Amino acid sequence: MQYRRILLTFYMILLSAFLPVYMRDGYYMLGEEKGVMYMIISAVTAALIILAYLPDIFGEREKKSDTASIVKAFVCINLINLVFSLDKKVSFFGLEGWRTGFATMFLMLFFCAAFSEGAILNRYTLAAVFAVPFIIAILVITERFGINLLRVSGTEPSFVACVGNINWYAGYLSVFVPIGVGFAATREVYGKQFYLWSVYSVVMIMSLFVQGSESAILILAGTYGLLIWYALYEKERLLALIIQFFLLGMAMFEVKILLGIFPGKYTYTDNILIHICDMNVGIVLMAASLFVYRIVALFKESPEKSWNGEKYRKRYIVISAILAISAIAFVAYRFDELAQNGRGIIWRMTIDMYNGLSPFRKVVGIGRDCFGSYVYSDPNRAELLKETFGAGNRLTNAHSIILTELIEGGLSGVMCMIFIAFYVLNSLRKCDTEKEPTAIICALPIVSYYLNGMISFSQILSTPYMFICLGLGLYVANGEQS
Repeated sequence: MQYRRILLTFYMILLSAFLPVYMRDGYYMLGEEKGVMYMIISAVTAALIILAYLPDIFGEREKKSDTASIVKAFVCINLINLVFSLDKKVSFFGLEGWRTGFATMFLMLFFCAAFSEGAILNRYTLAAVFAVPFIIAILVITERFGINLLRVSGTEPSFVACVGNINWYAGYLSVFVPIGVGFAATREVYGKQFYLWSVYSVVMIMSLFVQGSESAILILAGTYGLLIWYALYEKERLLALIIQFFLLGMAMFEVKILLGIFPGKYTYTDNILIHICDMNVGIVLMAASLFVYRIVALFKESPEKSWNGEKYRKRYIVISAILAISAIAFVAYRFDELAQNGRGIIWRMTIDMYNGLSPFRKVVGIGRDCFGSYVYSDPNRAELLKETFGAGNRLTNAHSIILTELIEGGLSGVMCMIFIAFYVLNSLRKCDTEKEPTAIICALPIVSYYLNGMISFSQILSTPYMFICLGLGLYVANGEQS
């Protein structure tokens, strides 16, 4: 067991420290190179684990039967999808430049199951895992203001650091930003770890603001929305939450300072987040946080557990559900008016494509990474996409993980995708008080990833990390220790 955990720890470090910076010729075929490298690293590590620890991984021990059953069911559904795919080669190995086919999905599921049995996580492991995301964030911030510390071939405004397209980087941050915020919010306030994780969080959030993708709003909504639920349990958590809002304001204010120091140097087009930072929202948020912190600190701690935390949580869930349903209804009602940009056209076309599938295909899908082949098989759709996005651009996904999965994996794939996330989140929700700080750290990136994915896509620099979080979340929920 210990050797397997050492292998998994080494794998996690390698995946976090090496894969994001790996490239052979600048941005040329960056997705392809990273995709192939992911499969090589993962396949070799998986083979070593299987050869040495086959009984431990696939044994029928009671404590891991639920996880094993879920993973096996997911693999079976993907096998069916592969068998009936439109292009079995593409479906198995994945599309060139993306590599999110059956082989990649199988590896991600394998490591989800493996990490559900635990890994070696200490301060040295965490430093090795999170050092590279921190360095990349600094590179992105400097690059967005015209200072290229990392010069690579093929540089253009839509690419950042060594990660690639801004949508790739937003997906990457949807995992690493919430984890950093979660660590900062659960450390002892004003302790050494608190300051280290606070610095990490501020820098990562700054890179989230400046990178250019407005889906960052969903990442922040998922992160701080879930933190509010966590904080409604006791006073100390609420104070920690207020500090996190102060740090969020600090990140905004520092972006504002950079905009002032380098006027006209911001290298990407204006977006909502940059305007928010430029409107002094950060200063207002910091001031409001300080005021609320002092007010809350005046109240004495309740002898009962929490300021009636469970009652407040239930009310918060109801309010959040009402707001979410209202937002969905508003978007659905005004879809034609709101969906005049490229994504709206893609979403409408994807829905029409799904309605046109046979009943069998609606259930099992057309095959992983086969979206592009199918969408261009219709001359009318191909012509519309050519007129909208130009002849040189090729659509490979629906810019929504749910809609893409609806076409590629069918209804069965969407149900599995949603079920595994809710199963893990529900397991984490049931953790006792001692485990809750660890549980919230695991839950934050899962929620953030899925929210960002509503208007983005699955790719090799986000989804594998999310599956590791799913596995570690199961370990936290089912393990004996925090």
